[in-house]
Amino acid sequence: MDVLEQQMLDDPKRSDKIKAIEKHTEDYIAFPNKAVNGIISIPVVFHVVYRTATENISDAQIASQMQVLNDDFRRLNSDADGTWSQADDIEIGFCMATVDPNGNATTGVTRTSTSVNGFGTNDAVKSTSSGGVNAWPAGDYLNIWVCNIGGGILGYAQFPGGNPATDGVVNGYQYTGTIGTASAPFDLGRTLTHEVGHYLNLRHIWGDGNCNADDFVTDTPTSDAANYGCASGHVSCNSTDMVQNYMDYSDDACMNLFTAGQKSRMRAIFDTGGARESLLASGACGTAPPAATCTDNIQNGTETGVDCGGSNCAPCPCTGTFVNVSITLDNYPEETSWSLTNASGAVVASGGTYASQPDGSTVAIETCLPDGCYDFQINDAYGDGICCSYGNGSYAVTGGGNTLASGGSFTTAETTNFCLGGGGEPTATCDDNLQNGDETGVDCGGTNCPACPTCNDGILNGNETGVDCGGSDCSACPTCNDGIQNGSETGVDCGGTDCAPCNTGGCQTVNIDSNNFDSGWGIWNDGGSDCRRSANDAAYANSGSRCVRLRDNTSSSVMTTDNLNLAGFEEVTVDFSYIGVSMENGEDFWLQVSLNGGSSYQTLITYARGTDFANNVRENESVLVTGTFASSTRFRFRCDASANGDRVYIDDVVLTGCANGNREEQGTTPELEVETTQAEVARVIQTGISNVNLFPNPTTDKLNIAYQIGETAEVFMTVVDLSGKIILRQQTQVEAGAQQVALTVSNLNAGIYLLQIVTKDSRVMKKFVIAN
Repeated sequence: MDVLEQQMLDDPKRSDKIKAIEKHTEDYIAFPNKAVNGIISIPVVFHVVYRTATENISDAQIASQMQVLNDDFRRLNSDADGTWSQADDIEIGFCMATVDPNGNATTGVTRTSTSVNGFGTNDAVKSTSSGGVNAWPAGDYLNIWVCNIGGGILGYAQFPGGNPATDGVVNGYQYTGTIGTASAPFDLGRTLTHEVGHYLNLRHIWGDGNCNADDFVTDTPTSDAANYGCASGHVSCNSTDMVQNYMDYSDDACMNLFTAGQKSRMRAIFDTGGARESLLASGACGTAPPAATCTDNIQNGTETGVDCGGSNCAPCPCTGTFVNVSITLDNYPEETSWSLTNASGAVVASGGTYASQPDGSTVAIETCLPDGCYDFQINDAYGDGICCSYGNGSYAVTGGGNTLASGGSFTTAETTNFCLGGGGEPTATCDDNLQNGDETGVDCGGTNCPACPTCNDGILNGNETGVDCGGSDCSACPTCNDGIQNGSETGVDCGGTDCAPCNTGGCQTVNIDSNNFDSGWGIWNDGGSDCRRSANDAAYANSGSRCVRLRDNTSSSVMTTDNLNLAGFEEVTVDFSYIGVSMENGEDFWLQVSLNGGSSYQTLITYARGTDFANNVRENESVLVTGTFASSTRFRFRCDASANGDRVYIDDVVLTGCANGNREEQGTTPELEVETTQAEVARVIQTGISNVNLFPNPTTDKLNIAYQIGETAEVFMTVVDLSGKIILRQQTQVEAGAQQVALTVSNLNAGIYLLQIVTKDSRVMKKFVIAN
């Protein structure tokens, strides 16, 4: 489970896949298609990686382990009893592979000598480059590595949906099978039974948590922790623990069952669209085919025709043009597929998906195409192309000495039309990403397409980010935060028709940092075991899929910024969103500040359950801190609760400040004052403007802004994204009194934005959210 959580932290896509697999499993259990009937047979290959002769376990010991697997999953184990009526035959069997990935005969066992003394749990044993051995294609085989893991670890497995290059189970050589090196009390082969359960999407029987955690199986009793030894009759969560279940941590002699609910969960991943469906068509336990030759009158091996083509035979004769499709896969080969379609709409060649291919590998296909026009389409099932978010994938289609199609950066699909020989030219369109027909640019100009954008046409077009500026072709657009006096500005980044008035006697609002924790910690630091940033807590995120969980009251119940040089700031505002879960009455958390690099902290504000917040109710807070800051300022949130189950989740932390370039740092222990309005979304600096309220917030279309102004004034309203880019400006002469204005924000992307309201002697900043 620790490995799974780290995978999800490292790769947000891993969390998405887990969720998709869970949804598929839930649908199967609720409405079973029963696409898979009878006994499922899984081809197995054992990779024995050894440093000593003792670690090089025998074929007989492997055979004893295979017997245990088949007995346990078919409920044929001799120690099966009637303690639990829900015990069931899973109807899954295991066979030693007889055909290797190259089509050659195999015993289903590979043996690799290594110099590594203890591989640990970082998947090093699964790679030749780190002293182990590479996996066989995960779509066709259950890979089982047997080695010296070390550290007291019996074994570990990869849940469905992970990297094919590391998919499978790692088992300690001391805990494999029932003879040889098998060591009591784990000498009956149940370690591998347990780990294969994980491989087939089972969680631990106690759900890896307290009584509120779940293993997603309805007929297994709730438990609050693992059981060891053989704690028969142990009661937790007001029920007797199923210590005999293979997914507990009991000794081998105590385990003897899977349940009917676990059976449904395991078989779901073999259903149509399931994560392990491809194993059903593996054929790796069949008889090895005869070796392909170039004279056997059969199209076999890598041949592209009968006795021709491929890696060994002479090229096949072609009356048209040989076309080569080469695809370098990204880190998710199982998402990529392609097709070639002729002018009649018939598919003449296709390939993928490539679940059995290693990440980053290249597939190459050659086909002979008659003269004519074709569409090449490449697809990505996840919708993020093959470059560059998750690997550096690319594709190229070549033929007749020309590149016919190429790319890699697309979303769900990309289609390119090309013609061969006497097939004519592709029909020119204004959206084919080609300069063809009479176009004067790519998809622009000529008689049929819109005029090509220029940097002096007075229109926002092409990839310009402003009218006649920005993008890849025009000069940069002037902004109110580029550190240059340009446009109509009367000062650097201030004044003129677009920017806020210059404030010669005050300070300028600066975005210091913002983070919704989806992409990482940023300037914030993990305090330890009672602080985590995890996709498992997505339900408590205010935006995106990540937030930070604090729990208990220990030295690790904190999240802390780096040292921040705030010596030039008169005030700093901390905006954040939070939600308490299972916090007891009076338990609280604090926002603190240090002006000496973390040597000491003072508490700025405390939020207590029952006084300031209720459990499971989201709160949005703003804390305005005024005073003299230091060059080594740190902020931190600290939880003050009594147990791990008492939690607060923090998200969307935004630090803004009022900077004065002439300020000098005064002393080492300045006095700080705090102003906060806990029921509001963001801070209000009350000078000439007061009672600011944004609604609805979050919004998707209109943002209503209500406020009070003490005197008639010119009011500048500016919407800024979290990178500091000005998105929208509005300048209005406003009479004293209550005001309300509506901004249209439907054209903005979902996310967090800052609204600044400025007059010549007052300023306000508030945060709002645009929802999906």
